[in-house]
Amino acid sequence: MLALLMNITMLGAVNFIHPSSAQVALPVPREEAVICETDTAYTVWDKANQFIPMGTQWGSGWHQVCQEWDWYINYATGEIIYWRITGWEYSEDCKTFTMHIRRGVKWNDGVPYTSRDVAFTINMLKANPVLFGAAYVNEWVESVETPDDYTVVIYLKKPNPMFHHTFRMWGPFNARPEHVWKDKDPKEFANWPPVETGPYKLYRTYPELNMFIWERDENYWAKEVFGLFPAPKYVIWRYAPPPDIDLADFIHGMVDAPLPHLFSWDMIKMAMRLTTNITLAPYLDPCPLGISTFNCEKYPLNITEVRWAIALCLNKEKLAALYPMAEKTWVSPYPWPIPQYAVFDKYKPIVERVLKRIEGELGVKYEYNPAKAAAILDSLGFIDRDGDGIRETPSGTKLSLEILSRPMTVVQEYYIAADLAEELRKIGIDAIVRTVDPAMWHELTALGDYEIAGGSLCSSAWLPGEVVYMFNDFHSKWYVPVGERSVGGGVHGANPRYRNPELDEIVDELWTLRSDDPKAQELIERGIYIIMRDMLSAPAVEKMFVQVFSTAYWEGWPSEKNMYHVPYIWWPEFIFVLFSIKPRALPPAISYVGAYFLKDVEAFTGVDGKIYGPFTEGAFAMIPKDDAERLVAQGFASYSPPTPAELTEIARAVSDLSGRVSRIETTVTDLSSDISDLRNRVDALSGQIASMTSVVEGIGVVTIILVIVAIAMIMRKK
Repeated sequence: MLALLMNITMLGAVNFIHPSSAQVALPVPREEAVICETDTAYTVWDKANQFIPMGTQWGSGWHQVCQEWDWYINYATGEIIYWRITGWEYSEDCKTFTMHIRRGVKWNDGVPYTSRDVAFTINMLKANPVLFGAAYVNEWVESVETPDDYTVVIYLKKPNPMFHHTFRMWGPFNARPEHVWKDKDPKEFANWPPVETGPYKLYRTYPELNMFIWERDENYWAKEVFGLFPAPKYVIWRYAPPPDIDLADFIHGMVDAPLPHLFSWDMIKMAMRLTTNITLAPYLDPCPLGISTFNCEKYPLNITEVRWAIALCLNKEKLAALYPMAEKTWVSPYPWPIPQYAVFDKYKPIVERVLKRIEGELGVKYEYNPAKAAAILDSLGFIDRDGDGIRETPSGTKLSLEILSRPMTVVQEYYIAADLAEELRKIGIDAIVRTVDPAMWHELTALGDYEIAGGSLCSSAWLPGEVVYMFNDFHSKWYVPVGERSVGGGVHGANPRYRNPELDEIVDELWTLRSDDPKAQELIERGIYIIMRDMLSAPAVEKMFVQVFSTAYWEGWPSEKNMYHVPYIWWPEFIFVLFSIKPRALPPAISYVGAYFLKDVEAFTGVDGKIYGPFTEGAFAMIPKDDAERLVAQGFASYSPPTPAELTEIARAVSDLSGRVSRIETTVTDLSSDISDLRNRVDALSGQIASMTSVVEGIGVVTIILVIVAIAMIMRKK
């Protein structure tokens, strides 16, 4: 099955059976645009309201280049970037948080960004508890004040020394412009075209092309404040085409940044063989791959031991060896939704103690052990009663489970779900994989319409580097019954419908403590124990992506040697990459000529960077003129077509015939000379004959006269 899956991912990567989308004329000049991709089908074309369901379109470019955040962390370098703010401070008891707005920041309609925008948004969320983000604000914020346009003071209901992460990239809060949203119903308002502070504004949407185009804001505030301004005039986000077209477009310079979710390692290797206009930027994604979470409200997944049995069927070593998106990846060693980032190394001693404790209590290790999984199910009464190879539950119903996965094209997630289903069937569970579009995956997991959520294990912890954020993802406050939409929590948005009062108490107390507090360390160990013991997430492998960039039009991209910023095109930090790239200086125009190959020629890289050949004797191709001149000089090619063998035989026959004709001409010349001599002799003879004729004629006349005289004399005698 996995071999078949790997072949599917390379459809077209070896056969270009579809026309390149390069044949579609871009609405803007190619040399002025950066073209990026998404794997999410576009359905929302006219909204930018992050507070409501279906209020924004993921992968449209809105959250990458139009919207901005107050501050960022450059995860590639560790740098803190104070962007729309200059800093913050806490009161002694961590219940008052003061943040300072940077002067000069403006919305893209020219209105300044001020503390009033922050206060307005906080109060809007407090007044509308159904909005996304409202639960967080209502949990923490008592009130807000704005002493001046550049100072916002937030009074908290309880201490929180990590409240500044509220305003960080992908934090739970992003301020809205008061002058735009005031007097609007936030449950209905579209905010379209979006009024934001980012370097790009909406140019136009093209549903028929599956494309959003953003145009550079020539009055962008950071140009004056920081001296930062993107070189590309346009940024295009498109829905990625099938892999073969995607690869062809990249090779021909018609996409600058393919989505690494879809651009597999095999495709990257092929691209490197076919073009030199490529930069590789391998980077470890913060979301491991495996089982995001389980729906703990659905039987039998509400049984901890059953969840452990399923996790034991993840063949992590095999999955790491077959990983399709990079040259290599690593097995995820711990059962929690945390990446192998250095910032989490401080928790490793705690994790090792916890796993030993769990092994002693439950008799399980986090490993691939299908035999142990089968034994656990046997002990719980899930056995095959009728001998058909499928276990039944203690009540007699078939033990069947569904793994929800994004589609087969998101191969790094699907191949794990497919393999897990196969492993579960081996131990008697009737397991199937249900694939849906990425947007639908999030919709179904938010509503609880799933059993096992296969995919990415994105928790909230990787952003601040603190595990309390991951604990909070499993807090009971996020619980809603199946069928109701969750408004927060979960892993990658998948709400597990999990409740644990002990974990709730740990989370609530940890928020009030600084991470270096001895009490915090004790609580952290208890929290890690609960998360791992209850088997809420099961990673299989780390998610290593190789972001590739085309250098056909732009250069200065992040690379393995110069990872100056996170290279991922779906992150809001992508604006910092756009600030750094520059137009590529185009080489002199290359002219092409037709060449006929006189001998077999192996494949070669032309002066234009493209691969040509191999060619067989007699083949014709349009190649760069410089390459043609070299091959002609070497005797491998000619500008004139070679003579076919049939014509050579005809030419040889014509040559023989010509020789024969020449010999005939000589004979005819000799004969002509003989004829000329004969003619002369005939002429002489003719003269003699003429004289003789005259004599004869004379004699004839005389004879006639004599006859006449004789007759006359005879007549007289009578």
